Amino acid sequence: MVKKIIILTLWVNISFAISSLELAKNLVNNSSKNSQLELLFSNNSYIDNNGNCDIAKISQILKTNSLIALTLSNPQSLRLNFKAKADEVMFFKILSDVLTDAGYIYFIPTDLILREGNIDYTIQVESQYVLDPGTLYNLLKENSVYINNIKRIRAYDYEYDLNFSNAVLKTNTNVNLNTPKSLEKPLKDYVLDLKNATNLIIDANDLDNWFPKIFFLDKNLNLIKAVKSENKNNHFSELIPNGAIYAIVSDMYS
Repeated sequence: MVKKIIILTLWVNISFAISSLELAKNLVNNSSKNSQLELLFSNNSYIDNNGNCDIAKISQILKTNSLIALTLSNPQSLRLNFKAKADEVMFFKILSDVLTDAGYIYFIPTDLILREGNIDYTIQVESQYVLDPGTLYNLLKENSVYINNIKRIRAYDYEYDLNFSNAVLKTNTNVNLNTPKSLEKPLKDYVLDLKNATNLIIDANDLDNWFPKIFFLDKNLNLIKAVKSENKNNHFSELIPNGAIYAIVSDMYS
C-alpha cells in the first residue's frame, strides 16, 4: 500500500556524471575506507561502452576487497529509493520486473512523488540480502536503463539515481519476421517486439486449451488495444494496430 502520493508542478533536476571513485565512496559510505578506495579507483576508470560507470565491475572490486557486505547476519528492513525522469508506466514495469529478477518479489511501496515527469519512489523490503549493485546494473542494462549514482545513506538505506532516457522494454523471446518459432508454455507472459510487423499469428498446440489475452502497447507501454477471448482459440490472428511496439501474450485464466 502506498502511504503517500504527492503530485507537484515544479522540479529542478540537475545531474552530473560521477567518477568510479566517487561512486565507490558513495556505495561504501565510510570515510575511514577512503584511502583504500583511492588506491583501488584513482587510476582506474571503470566505464562501460555507453560512457556510464560499470557498476558490475566496481561492485565486484568492492566485494573482493571486503568493502561492502551484501549478506546480513539476519533479515533487516531495507529502504530503497529510486529516482528517475521517466514515463511512469515504463518506469514501474521495468523496475518491478528487475526487482523480481533480483529476488525482491515482495516489497512495500512507502512513498511516491511525481513532479513534471520525474519519479521519486521508495520501497521497503524485509531481507537478509542487500540489493547487489552489480546485479541491479546488469538487469537494468537489459532494458537500456543506466545508473547515474548509488548512495548508501545509512546501514540499510540506499538511493538510486536512474537514467531512463533510452529505456526500452526487455522482450523475453525473439521472433524474426515471417519466421515461425516454437515456444514453450511460459512461466510468465511473453513480451514480443512488434517493430516492422503487420500481423500477429499464434498457433497453440491442439492439445492445449488457450484462451488468448493479448495487449498491444506503444513505446511507453500505453495500451493501444486489448484482445481477450473467453472461448478456446488455439489459432489466433490479429492485425497489429498502428503505433504498437510491444505485444504481451498470455492466457485469460493463467
